[in-house]
Amino acid sequence: MENLYTIERFEEDYAVCITQNGRQVNIPFETIPANSVVGDVLRFVAGEYQKVE
Repeated sequence: MENLYTIERFEEDYAVCITQNGRQVNIPFETIPANSVVGDVLRFVAGEYQKVE
């Protein structure tokens, strides 16, 4: 199963994301695409987070 992360909100220097299993994960801003917004779905591919189109 592919790990997908939905951005729930932004905190000080990280995006608070929820996984498909309902687990909360904090992902640093510098590792997500610059144009990310709340509600975007990310996946981790080849060592980086990418938006799911």
